[in-house]
Amino acid sequence: PLKQNHNNNNNTTLLIIIITTQVRYVQGMNEIVGTLYFVLAHDSNSDWSESAESDTYFLFNSLMVEMRDVFVPDLDEADTGIHGRISNMITLLSLHDPETRCHLDEVGIDPSFYSVRWLTTLLSREFLLPDTIRLWDSMFASTHKDNFLRYVSVTMVMVIRDQLLTGDFSACLRLLQAYPPTNLDRLLESSRALWIYESQITLACHKGGISLGHALRSIAPPPAIIMAYGLEGGIAPPMREQVRQVVGRGVGAA
Repeated sequence: PLKQNHNNNNNTTLLIIIITTQVRYVQGMNEIVGTLYFVLAHDSNSDWSESAESDTYFLFNSLMVEMRDVFVPDLDEADTGIHGRISNMITLLSLHDPETRCHLDEVGIDPSFYSVRWLTTLLSREFLLPDTIRLWDSMFASTHKDNFLRYVSVTMVMVIRDQLLTGDFSACLRLLQAYPPTNLDRLLESSRALWIYESQITLACHKGGISLGHALRSIAPPPAIIMAYGLEGGIAPPMREQVRQVVGRGVGAA
């Protein structure tokens, strides 16, 4: 199978882009260049494929302009810097799957152990080449690439949550740093469903003036959702069951 290890003699192109955009080289940039070059060089139109190197330069340079803050140490703590983006990702994970987030904290998994690579290489090292190309098709079509990448990354964690929740430090780190094969179309569908459902719930709460609990009971989650607001499948229990659980906890405490 094709993994993301493409050394397509684009070192000169990569060096020029780094100089012109004034960002430091980060391990994994070559993975992005290699993937872009592979797609362009294998275009069925020979006139286009012959321009693969110059087109790779243009596309990678455009990406680096958008992603520049991720690679600038002085901007690490800004929302657009690497630590800021990691924080935003973990905030989203905490909102929708607090159980997994807490477990990773308890076993000692710092988010940077896996998310730095995920975010700086646009997930190009986590999937086989055909899946990376499929993922990037959706990402580049998105009007907000950062948002797209954040929801996909959080969904990736939730896809393997059952394995993570039963794992220790070594097992969890291995899963997150060597992501297991997955159905990419389902992953993208789940990610999109989570974003849509969160948008609907937020709108109902802010514009409709109802509580989060009411919104969760009123709006049916899309079937593709794995976890949302700490609920499996995003499905909130009926009010009667919630009251029964609260009473049960009160009796148990007494």
